[in-house]
Formats: sequence, structure tokens, C-alpha cells
Amino acid sequence: MLSSSLRRLDIFRTIVDCGGVNAAANHLGIAQPSVTAHLRALETQLGSTLFLRSRGRRNVITPSGEALYKYACEVLSKSVELQKAVRGLDADAEETLSIAVQRAIGSYLLPQMLATFLRGRRTARVSVYGETQEAALNLLRTGAADAALVFDTSQAADMDGLTIGAEPLLIAAAPSHPLAARKSAKLQELENFDFIGGLRESQFFNLIEKTLRAAGLRRYRVALHMQDSVAIKNAAIHGLGLACSPACVLEEEVKAGQLIAIRTVPQLPPLAIKLIVNPKARSQKLLEEFVPCITAAFASRRS
Repeated sequence: MLSSSLRRLDIFRTIVDCGGVNAAANHLGIAQPSVTAHLRALETQLGSTLFLRSRGRRNVITPSGEALYKYACEVLSKSVELQKAVRGLDADAEETLSIAVQRAIGSYLLPQMLATFLRGRRTARVSVYGETQEAALNLLRTGAADAALVFDTSQAADMDGLTIGAEPLLIAAAPSHPLAARKSAKLQELENFDFIGGLRESQFFNLIEKTLRAAGLRRYRVALHMQDSVAIKNAAIHGLGLACSPACVLEEEVKAGQLIAIRTVPQLPPLAIKLIVNPKARSQKLLEEFVPCITAAFASRRS
């Protein structure tokens, strides 16, 4: 029996649709080795080769691959239908809104803003999916989410949306760190210290690295890669390296003295936050109310 996640099946379908692993990785915004690993895991589960590979020539899908592709398309289509059907069971479907959110935004920024939005809307029902940047965008692409709130990466740039705010980027260290007593440093000095960062193949890691390099940090040396922003923060508290994250993730620990904010020269640019709406979402009425409300909330956050 095939036991595989919807994510893995979606990656396989994308490989076929895009014509190869590299093209699928570019389309999904994830690293090529990650796509290859999912493909190999499927071949191991099935005990069969899915593509005939040859140097310099396009890979050819095998009969087993064709069968799996058909299965993947059916399963993924059924999944989307199920999600829509479950949402449709609500007595007032147009008052149900699903939002896919990058985890840091969903954990630290969105709750207080949703409180403002939901106040006075007694029939509104909102589902928030806190995901990685990649997964949040994928939920929107497949129609499983009505809207997405993500950082404006190159992958999100290909999708029509509205930049609704920006979150400062903060570097922080444990009180025992050599830079903690100084509280400021030239950005180039940080090349001599270890960081704690996101997973190397993730869009979020690439966004942080790109931002730091654009600001003037020639070498971003990450000694520990972790998926979750809370884990990165806790590792920094325990003195395992510098954390570079959106300010919302670190500011409570900085206020409590568990972490020391390091002011850099030059100052780091903020991370743009993008709201992308599914034009085919059923909850158009609620979306029309949500967009200006959440936009105003983000605009006033740092004013």
C-alpha cells in the first residue's frame, strides 16, 4: 500500500508537469535536493523506477510513473474537493474564511489584528493555517486557502498581491555573547560569528541570507539550521549563536533581557509582508471586508 503525504504527491505531480526536477524545484521555490529526496522516497515505497534518467536528455516517465501521476492527480483533486465541501457545511459559507500564514506572521502578528477584524462579526468563522512559507503559498495555489499572508520572497513575487506592511529584521544574542556588551557592531564584523538559521532549502532561509548579503554581509555563517522560529530563538537564548529573525519573534525576549538586540551599521532593511487573495475564493464578501481591515492594522503597527 502506498503511504505518502499529499505534499510528496504534489511534488511528484509538479515534476511531471514541469518536465523535470530542476524546473519543479524552481516552480515550488524549494531546493533541488529536497525535490529529488521526495522522488526517491516514492520510488522506494513503490519499489519501482518512476523516470528513466539519462545524461543530457530529458527524463522519460515510466509506466509506473504514469500510474502514480494519475493517482496523484486524483488524490490531490479529491483533497481540494474535500476541503471545499467541509467549508461548505458551514451554515453560512460566505462567512467562512481560510488564511494560510507564514508561521512567524501567524504566531506573533496576526492574532491581535484578527481580534479587531472579528469584533462585531458574530457570524464570521476564520481558519488560520500557520505554515512554512512554501506550504502557505501551496495552500493558496491549490485553492485550499482563500488568502495568504507571507513574506515577499521571489516565489511570492510571481503571484498578484498587495504589500501591506513590513517587519524590521533583528539580530539578537544571548547576554553571554561577545557582542552583547557592545549592543552594536558593523555588519561586516558579524562574519566572524556563528548564526542560527532556518533550514538551508527553505524560502525563509534564502530570504534572510539574501537580505543580509544585500546589506553588506559577505559571509553568512550558519552553524545550526532549524525549521521553526521559536526553536531558533531558544537556541540563541542558550548561547548557540546569533539569531536573525523578524523583530516580532524576538522582541519579548529582548524586553525580558533573555536576548540582547545587536544594532548593526548599516541598519538592516525590513522584510515586506504580502497579502495574496485567491480570486476564486467562495468567501468574497468576507474577503472584501478583511483586506482593508488587515491592511490598516499592519500599516498602524509600527507607526
